[in-house]
Amino acid sequence: MHLIKKRRKKSNINIIILLVILIIISVIYLLNLFSNKALPQFLEYSEIETKKIVTSVINDTVVEKTYKNQDINNLFVIDYDKEGDIENIDFDSKYVNQILVDVYDELEKNLYYLESGQVDKLKLYNLSNNKKLKYGIIYELPSGIIFNNVILNNILPKIPVKIHFVGNIFCRLSTDIKQYGINNALITVNVVVEVEVKILLPFISDNVKIEESIPIL
Repeated sequence: MHLIKKRRKKSNINIIILLVILIIISVIYLLNLFSNKALPQFLEYSEIETKKIVTSVINDTVVEKTYKNQDINNLFVIDYDKEGDIENIDFDSKYVNQILVDVYDELEKNLYYLESGQVDKLKLYNLSNNKKLKYGIIYELPSGIIFNNVILNNILPKIPVKIHFVGNIFCRLSTDIKQYGINNALITVNVVVEVEVKILLPFISDNVKIEESIPIL
């Protein structure tokens, strides 16, 4: 009887050891799968969704501070010769600088609202109905994407994506002048905005530079 108990005890210990080994192997496998397959996919999805929202805010801010609040025709100083033909076209530097300052200030404020979840203050943008944004979450990744399974996407927990703006915001004007007919020029003016964003996931983070060129003329 005593021998049987010893055998059972030894058998139980062996089972426990085997279970521990299997758990360790499973954890290593899942971590390896997550590291090699999931992280790149999560970052790719996060970057796409981040660019969508940030680009929307950038575009709306530039439009608000140019088309609605400024007279774009005042951007240029045009010199004419005696016959009334255009002799020289140049920017009004004071007016251009004022536009860029206005865009920068408004964009910095709006991006802060987006980062901190204060979407109610973004009255210009169609974001206030997004409940996740109110918690600073710009997107929720379905963790099932690592298995390429639609059903698992709805069952497994979702991973929140947050953003943090790093560095400075850069704003500048770019122009493209093309000859148009005789003594005419077709001028295209864009406001170019560069923003650097840190994408924050529960396990990793990654910096992404977003550049958007918005035509204003």
